[in-house]
Amino acid sequence: MAEVKFTAFVEDVRDWMLKTSEPHREQINDEWQTVSRTYRVVKAAFGVTIDFNQFAKGDRVEIVGKESTKKREYNGQTYYDLICKAESITKVVPRQDSFKPAFPAVNNEPTDPDAPF
Repeated sequence: MAEVKFTAFVEDVRDWMLKTSEPHREQINDEWQTVSRTYRVVKAAFGVTIDFNQFAKGDRVEIVGKESTKKREYNGQTYYDLICKAESITKVVPRQDSFKPAFPAVNNEPTDPDAPF
């Protein structure tokens, strides 16, 4: 098992585990684009109690634990799942000073003063 620390988004919550998605982004033609994702199943490590119901889909979380690959078969195909036995899971709260708009303003002047936005 490899010791890991990663930040990911919650995709699914169950009483005994989380499914997470970690996006991988690259700058392509001056735009940041998600080019792939790493999906993991996160369970509590032996002897560790985690209330998975405190998390919701879309939450950004930081996870510390040990990771391994588990082989499974479904409909005649072989799949390899990443399983993380978490020692801790912390909800990541974005810092206000690090906020950057998704679409930077080109012109700060309103085009129509009576427009609702």
